[in-house]
Amino acid sequence: MTEQYGILVAIGMMAAIVYATRLGGYLVGLQIRHIGWLRPILEALPGCAFMAILVPAARQGNLVEIAAMACVVGLMWKTDNVALATTTGMAVLLLGGSVLPAV
Repeated sequence: MTEQYGILVAIGMMAAIVYATRLGGYLVGLQIRHIGWLRPILEALPGCAFMAILVPAARQGNLVEIAAMACVVGLMWKTDNVALATTTGMAVLLLGGSVLPAV
């Protein structure tokens, strides 16, 4: 029972830290967005973070994963729709994985 209690405490602490981090980022963002010269930098950050996740994964990926990344990047570039790009990338991974075996 003690081990289970410790696990619940750890989960609760992680949730509190994540919430505090998000709240802190939100509050800082409210203050920073009023600084004019930072606006272009802040608008470019989501794309930079997205590529920082995708490129290392694609370097180690197989052909299907690289094709999925290309679909996501192309759709984000043309449509600027995150939901459509992510859904399409996941579909390419799921359907391509069943057609082409992982190497």
